[in-house]
Amino acid sequence: MLVVSSASAQPNPCGNLQAAAAGQCEIRTSGGCEGYCEPVQFTAECSGRCTGSAEASCTGSCKADCEGECNVDPGSLDCEGSCTASCKANCSANCSAHADGSGARAECESSCKASCDGECNVSCEGTPPSASCEAKCEASCEGECKVEANIDCNVDCTSELKGGCEVQCSTPDGALFCNGQYVDIAGTMEECKNWLLTQGIDVEFHAEAEAEASVSCAAAPGSSSSAPFAGTGLAALVAGAGVAAARRRKRS
Repeated sequence: MLVVSSASAQPNPCGNLQAAAAGQCEIRTSGGCEGYCEPVQFTAECSGRCTGSAEASCTGSCKADCEGECNVDPGSLDCEGSCTASCKANCSANCSAHADGSGARAECESSCKASCDGECNVSCEGTPPSASCEAKCEASCEGECKVEANIDCNVDCTSELKGGCEVQCSTPDGALFCNGQYVDIAGTMEECKNWLLTQGIDVEFHAEAEAEASVSCAAAPGSSSSAPFAGTGLAALVAGAGVAAARRRKRS
């Protein structure tokens, strides 16, 4: 669960990352790190940056289509599944109008589909299968239309983070990922690790060589290539203030 806390008494060198009730962080470096620098790893960070609201014209049309389908068999419509499928189906059309060139369109579609997964998950959280067609379609269309409203911003954000992630992977410090999401740290990695330690958070360190051997600090205490950044066992972090804000709006 992605949650944001603003109660920290000291500046957070880990950027938008906040201590929360669940989650896991890891630092990756060397060989396989760059493989994690993909759009799906940037959805939380980009959701915090791209905060445009869904347009009424989009939600109105979407809800009409959704409710028409749902009313035929109310129990069969899954909020998140419907949102994700419809959202991804629209990515090609949306990107053709926002990106020039086949390469740019491919990047746009990749970013768009990753955003669909993230926004639909947030928007539909708390909407059970037993909810009314109106409630399920409202939540589903909110997620779908928010992706459409932020498509340009998400493409730019994804491109920027991909470059930053690959640069971090090439450094001895490596790149930080929490809950599977890349963290765009605000300070140095050393400052971020120290901050995590003060929050009682365990961080795993993975060094992947050419042979793709993985070393975890938790599994190799005393190893010279990995040192645990251990805390009290509260492995709990989150990235993306915008995601949490969306959840608060959904619940209000």
